[in-house]
Amino acid sequence: MKIENGLIKLSDEIKNAIIVAQSCAKENSNPCFSPAHLLKGLLHKNSGIREQLFAMDVDVYYLDEWADVRMEGCPKDSRLSNPIPADDGVENIFQEAEELNLLNQQSELNSLSVLTALITPGVGFTFDQLKTFPLQRDQLLNKFFSENSTDTNKTKEKSSKSDLEYLIDLTSLAKSHQLSTVVARDQELLNITETIGRFTKPHVLITGESGVGKSVIINGLASIISQGKAPALLTQSRVFKLQMESILAGATYKGEIEDRLRKVFKQLEQLNRPILFLDDLQTLIDDKSGNTGITHLLKSELNKGYFVLITTIPNDSFRKLIDGDSALKRLFEHLNIEEPDTTHAIEMALSAVSQLQDHHKLNIQLEHISEAVTLASRHFSERKLPDSAIDLIDRTMAGTRAQMDTLPSEIDQLEKQLKAVDCEPNDIDIIDAGLRKFLTYIGQPQDESDELNEPVANCYKMIDILRHEISNQSDEINFHNLANTVARVSGIPVGKIMTRERDRLLGMEDTLKSAVIGQDQAVTAVCESILESRSGLNRPGQPIGSFFFLGPTGTGKTELGKQLANFLFQSSASLIRFDMSEFKEEHSAALLYGAPPGYVGYEEGGMLVNKIRQEPYSVVLFDEIEKAHPSVFDIFLQILDEGTIHDRLGKTGDFSNAVILFTSNIGSQSIVDQFNEKKTLPKSDKLMESMANYFRPEFLGRLTGIVPFSPITKENITKIFNLQLKELTEALNQQEIELEINNKTREKLAEEGYSPQYGARPLRNIIRTRLRTPLSRMIIGNELQSGQKVTVSFDKNKKLKLKVK
Repeated sequence: MKIENGLIKLSDEIKNAIIVAQSCAKENSNPCFSPAHLLKGLLHKNSGIREQLFAMDVDVYYLDEWADVRMEGCPKDSRLSNPIPADDGVENIFQEAEELNLLNQQSELNSLSVLTALITPGVGFTFDQLKTFPLQRDQLLNKFFSENSTDTNKTKEKSSKSDLEYLIDLTSLAKSHQLSTVVARDQELLNITETIGRFTKPHVLITGESGVGKSVIINGLASIISQGKAPALLTQSRVFKLQMESILAGATYKGEIEDRLRKVFKQLEQLNRPILFLDDLQTLIDDKSGNTGITHLLKSELNKGYFVLITTIPNDSFRKLIDGDSALKRLFEHLNIEEPDTTHAIEMALSAVSQLQDHHKLNIQLEHISEAVTLASRHFSERKLPDSAIDLIDRTMAGTRAQMDTLPSEIDQLEKQLKAVDCEPNDIDIIDAGLRKFLTYIGQPQDESDELNEPVANCYKMIDILRHEISNQSDEINFHNLANTVARVSGIPVGKIMTRERDRLLGMEDTLKSAVIGQDQAVTAVCESILESRSGLNRPGQPIGSFFFLGPTGTGKTELGKQLANFLFQSSASLIRFDMSEFKEEHSAALLYGAPPGYVGYEEGGMLVNKIRQEPYSVVLFDEIEKAHPSVFDIFLQILDEGTIHDRLGKTGDFSNAVILFTSNIGSQSIVDQFNEKKTLPKSDKLMESMANYFRPEFLGRLTGIVPFSPITKENITKIFNLQLKELTEALNQQEIELEINNKTREKLAEEGYSPQYGARPLRNIIRTRLRTPLSRMIIGNELQSGQKVTVSFDKNKKLKLKVK
């Protein structure tokens, strides 16, 4: 054995890795240490490769688990040699590593060369085994030759870097162009450089929502220092990132994390004005984690002044952990990072795209980057720009690349299945569904009504279309690819996402009038205001529109809100409804913007802010507004005027992409009287006068419009009945049951559900009691089965009869 005979010159870190590998083999009763044991040794903190892998964003903890799984498959023996020898796989690895060293004129094997050899297919592991290994040989080869092609004697700077435990030197990474570029954050970088150059309070606490780019800004700081563009005071500084995972991982006894941090601080004390970047401060000082002593340690070290600390923390954690600790808070200069606007988000996404293009071997044009930003801000509202847009592009490229690589073979497989089956309907249906799915993915959806009489021929036709499209498929990501990704993640049908808003808005009025019967004037008033807002002529920052719906109960005020949400935002779930009768008291009204500190619910924030942050593109309906506590109107004034509110945790709710609706029954009697007498509705100015007795003038003056709803007439009640009956009809159709009701029966049932006092509200109850419940009994009792038709009519005695045919 060349290793045992000392024929291969090993570095100290490799010797340590072998000792760890032998120890792992002994613990598992393995007679030899294998490549899996060697990988375990290489990942040990003394091997020197662990920090480099962290710097490459490799999940080291997954590698540990990967090695553990392979070790479990090694043979066991109760009789073990001392020392435990290497198996043939390890010998092959060291021979491969030695050849790499010869190519690079290196005298001894180090961790990088051995790990590169270890993940070479066929050397330590098979190609199939390495499929799940999250690191490619080419990645390490590039790093191996770039790092070792220079003089073998490391400079003092590199030596000190490798000796720094728990730290990553971002400045060195920036010099070698391994950090992502930072754009559209010039002002924030200027604020940071000015702060860390101060004599007092040089430390920076960065707050902001997840995804806005708090951490990336520090990459920009490291870059300007490495390029010599920083102020003279910072030219000799280096930016180090604390490896939070390493600090926290494996801590067993109380105070171990503090001990590790003290070790970090001692290392920093030996350097010239180092800058420490601590990402996600809340993971260290959260009271729930039991690390309260870390706060006192931080205060003590920061007061010594031998290093500068830059740290990040989300807004809600800042309020809970920092805002109440004045001693800690006054050590920092607070810098809040806001979500970028669309223009800047596009710039940021554009700067990140080159890495994605290189990785996926696909391209995306600026036009589609802009569309990705728009789609991400609308459909991934739980995350912030630019991260949500970059993630959308990355997901889309990954999915497209996978389809391009695997689709031809999958089509071949479906064609084989098609030739193998003897035209069994179920088999053909499965193949047909698979082909349609692929066609939709590549932007060529097929109408399901096509070739229904010749399903096999239609499948072959779709296969031909797919092969033609694949042969002409571009490596460009387009809007359809992005929309498909959004559809998969959000569940919204791709057709709705693909529909351009401009085209939909032109048909908005007709669509809403067909869904909300008898309220043409109200629909027209709302549509005109929304078109004005969408044209860009309204004041920026305000809600899309704010309307006060007035009218008797059961006239469709809430229904118009539901249909508006479904039309504008493609989902009825985009309706956020607050029953204002629940906020009559002052203490309950406070829940809208958050409970005071010390009260139950303080940590949850305000209901209103939480809801709008979950669904920023929505219709917000405040029902029966006259029942709310007067203090609530202060919130409404801020929403209508500025488009934003803040809760007690400091979180911001943005209403600039929302429609605000208020409903009330106040003045409904005057609306009914005028409609019955003149068949017209009161003008807005007259309604404003009557409402001034109940609502503050500054509130009414900020509304886009006051919209009266007319009482439901007998002429419209049948139309509403037919509309509501569709739900029952569709449910029966799914069970292949046909429902037949003639016009006279429909009119009589509609009359039963008509009430001058409650409008169309009783209709649903009529449909339930007269139709849905009897039909349910018939289905459960097997009186009505799939493939049958049921007719509904009144007999001579005016009694409703349901007959099965």
